[in-house]
Amino acid sequence: MPLPTRLGRLERVDRLGEGGFATVWLYHDAELDSDVAVKALAENWAQRLDVRERFLEEARILRRADSDHIVRVYDIGQVDETPYFVMTYADLGSLAHQLEPGRPLPVPRAVDLVSQAAAGLAVLHEHGVVHRDIKPQNLLLRSGGSAGERLLVADLGVAKAMLHASGLTQVVGTPAYMAPEQATGGTIDERADVHALAAVAYQMLTGRHAREGSLAELAVHASAPVAPSTLVPELPPEVDEVLLRALSADPDDRPGSVGALDAALRAALPVTSVRGGPGATRYQTPHTVTTVPAASADRPRSPLLLALVCLAVFVATFAAAYAVTATLS
Repeated sequence: MPLPTRLGRLERVDRLGEGGFATVWLYHDAELDSDVAVKALAENWAQRLDVRERFLEEARILRRADSDHIVRVYDIGQVDETPYFVMTYADLGSLAHQLEPGRPLPVPRAVDLVSQAAAGLAVLHEHGVVHRDIKPQNLLLRSGGSAGERLLVADLGVAKAMLHASGLTQVVGTPAYMAPEQATGGTIDERADVHALAAVAYQMLTGRHAREGSLAELAVHASAPVAPSTLVPELPPEVDEVLLRALSADPDDRPGSVGALDAALRAALPVTSVRGGPGATRYQTPHTVTTVPAASADRPRSPLLLALVCLAVFVATFAAAYAVTATLS
């Protein structure tokens, strides 16, 4: 049963998506003239106390996190015993809508999106929460005006506090991005999210999944992914080292945090340069632009330019001296 047409001052506009446990609706707040998303627990699960608690815990985690790179929760309620919460509306959809098989994203954009996702995940990890299901569908995009698109980590329906992760036996996640220890029911910590974020980065930079296959195949044998530079020769070998390390089947071989992965990926990829104003070059990374002015008088000229200047001065001096001599004679 869908949520009612009106929830307080909110008016239902459309259904945004539906999963196994919940449905997300688009509502409009006429008083504030803004759109919000409303996530409602599926009716067939609403009577399960454990599922209701997990659903409400997601809202609590999102509210506590309060990050620019995590979906924010504004309100919570219940309609006919169906709980729901009101959250940020991502008007650009999910990252999955931006990815096409065989078509990598531009490198600066991919690196920027990885950095934003890492910022959101780092906040969750600070709160003792492992997401455990990072994938393009759970990374939402919201327009940010002059600041550009903003990535929001979403869907914590399978998130779990790290303090209790070792006792969790339920296998959750998506095989294409899932860390092998999740498939075998091993101990989970934030390095599982490092693996998943690296798998998303791999897909953005190469247009392909890091691994293919079923959950059972992942549990039995996690094959090493193909080196990214083999698929996209323009990528430097340093990217291979960063991503293949983060995608290691052994958690101990991975970077210890999403922040470390982000820093390593940024160090591995070259900055891009574009021409700026007259006589200037802008060296641009996803977040910064540094302008290098045109050469000034106190900067060294090229040897060829200096030779030409000296020759011109010599010719002019010789011509002036000849003219003076001719006049006196």
